Amino acid sequence: MHHHPELHVITNGRQSLEQVLEMAEEAYSGGMNFLHIREKHRTARECMDWVKALSDVIPVECLIVNDRVDVAAASQCKGAHLAYHSLAPHEARKVLNEQQWIGRSVHSIAEAKQAVIDGADYMIYGHIFPSHSKPGLPPRGTIELAQLAAGTSVPVIGLGGITPDRAWEVLEAGCAGIAVLSGITDALDVKKAASAYRTALNRWEMREG
Repeated sequence: MHHHPELHVITNGRQSLEQVLEMAEEAYSGGMNFLHIREKHRTARECMDWVKALSDVIPVECLIVNDRVDVAAASQCKGAHLAYHSLAPHEARKVLNEQQWIGRSVHSIAEAKQAVIDGADYMIYGHIFPSHSKPGLPPRGTIELAQLAAGTSVPVIGLGGITPDRAWEVLEAGCAGIAVLSGITDALDVKKAASAYRTALNRWEMREG
């Protein structure tokens, strides 16, 4: 199943809604496919307000809510992304509709296998390269990633320190796309930054053709 490499952007938890609205609009026009609302310190009410506000500037089908399965269900956005402290995918499925995606963060082949058994629609694996958001933690690199991606039919999205120049290494390892935090959220020109990633993904896809 060949599909266009996806560009996921994850909010950094440090920006106001106003800043995120501006960032999302620019990233979307630069080629972002999905925005993950990852705001661990915000309430369900606040997350719902964020989804409503964001769906005025980008399509609601582009929004994925981290952890808050209730907000994902109530807003009918693209889906929910689950962490280790969230509901399990098969539990989240009872709340979400059939069309909505359930994602899972994984850090090993064993976790990836479990995520598939639990019914995850996609997974995010990281962090692959040294990353500002995880200082001091050794990066996992692309070797395990390649084994993990080869061993599963569920799309794997790579995360962690991915620059436009290194996006091809992640796709080469078998990923269906990449997830970016600071490379886009903290960029001075968000649209330009998102476009650089989009161009790198498109270039790889054309080469694979």
